[in-house]
Amino acid sequence: MDTKAISTGFLKYPLMQTEQYSTGQFARDVDACVRKYPNESEVLRQIKPLLEKLIRNPRSVPTEAFTPRKDRFAMNLIHMPRDERFSIIGGVWHPGQTTPIHDHLTWALIGVYDGEEREALFRRTDDGSNPKIAKIEKVSEKINTKGHVTVLGHRGIHRVDNISGKPTTSIHVYGRDIGRAERHSYDPVTGEISRFVSGYCNVLRDTERF
Repeated sequence: MDTKAISTGFLKYPLMQTEQYSTGQFARDVDACVRKYPNESEVLRQIKPLLEKLIRNPRSVPTEAFTPRKDRFAMNLIHMPRDERFSIIGGVWHPGQTTPIHDHLTWALIGVYDGEEREALFRRTDDGSNPKIAKIEKVSEKINTKGHVTVLGHRGIHRVDNISGKPTTSIHVYGRDIGRAERHSYDPVTGEISRFVSGYCNVLRDTERF
């Protein structure tokens, strides 16, 4: 067994040369896709089955990737290359925890690793000319269970929460350093747009190097 370690922020886990599809291999495959395909739709098409493959196996992701928080949902950085072309995140929701309605301003894939989450998708119906107010409408809402992968383009807007009785974990892939990116949250009643930077719950400005 090759026990060479991959270090991502505070996360360290072995790259095991076995038939199991590992997080390290997934990161390398995502890296290859991002650099090979310049088109957003093709990147999403290529990465979706890779993420589905990763989340099918209950032992494919190190437990440290799903370190929770008591005060809010957690976003833990698993991997990001030196040039910040993409980021892979471990998300954790305790029962009752939720995100605001928000965007990513880049492509995104979210795969449920364990548990279930309620996801609502939204779209803007205004022309985007007012930087402080948006008109949004709910497009759909469903319960996503283990193995489900949501695919969002750079215009995607959604909200995720855990309405079950146990924690929910998921793997997220974004087309940028999502923890440092300024993005938007939306008030569904007033339409007010707020700006925020999420950061990561587990790291400083540390990135994976290999």
